[in-house]
Amino acid sequence: RPLQTLLDEAIDAADGDELRVEDLLEAYGTRSFGPLIAILGLIALSPIGAVPGIPALLGLLISLMSIQLLVGRDDPWIPRRLKRIGFEKEKAKRVRDKFGNWLRRIDKLVSTRAEWAAGSGAQWLAALFCIGLSVLMVPLEAIPFAVALPAAAIMFFGLGLTARDGILMILGFIVTGASVVLAFNWLG
Repeated sequence: RPLQTLLDEAIDAADGDELRVEDLLEAYGTRSFGPLIAILGLIALSPIGAVPGIPALLGLLISLMSIQLLVGRDDPWIPRRLKRIGFEKEKAKRVRDKFGNWLRRIDKLVSTRAEWAAGSGAQWLAALFCIGLSVLMVPLEAIPFAVALPAAAIMFFGLGLTARDGILMILGFIVTGASVVLAFNWLG
């Protein structure tokens, strides 16, 4: 159950009333960039992602993770100032509870498969696309819930990286194409 587990681990790792970026780093450690990218995409996809300024902030963090993945870094690094950025823990719990059924449905679809589409070349391309998608989230922030499509692609890439699920990676590439087309139509 990658989505539920990722979200539960993030919430459990939070000290106090806030779920901070440093809590996510501590929860996932050096396991990989996939869980961090997936959880940041999930936050952007949630109602929290509709709050002005949040998509730009999440986009910055996603870009930072993706650039490090591109250059072959083994574990994620984030500046101290960005590590302290947080979201209300209770809001994260409400999002988890509200979307729990959807998370369970998505989790049933995640497994290690089509590994040829989750190899190092696909990972590199996914990281590059995540950078583009996170940049795209900034102008789309002006349109209510328009960030959802690029956020979904980022979440698919993060889950694909985490589970080495080539089908989710392919889905991420397809949703990326749809995000670009819709962005040009909306912002055109």
